[in-house]
Amino acid sequence: MYHTLFWNAGRVAGPCLGFGYAGAGRWVMGLVLAAVLASLVLSIIAIVRTSRKRMDKPEALRILEKRYAQGELTKEAFEAMRKDLY
Repeated sequence: MYHTLFWNAGRVAGPCLGFGYAGAGRWVMGLVLAAVLASLVLSIIAIVRTSRKRMDKPEALRILEKRYAQGELTKEAFEAMRKDLY
């Protein structure tokens, strides 16, 4: 039994990253998988949040154009605010 448990302990290319069948290779791979999944989820959340911010700018431009059309802003003020947005 002892021989079969630690048979691959010296091999790097063996199962469980060379730790043998009873070693910590499964735990290491589990932690790596958990870290990869967590980074994937956090990346998706960051992409969704930044895409929402990009969608806000056209709405701000529409409001600015509406205020300019109603006469609330001068042409100079409109151009300056538009430059600030983009």
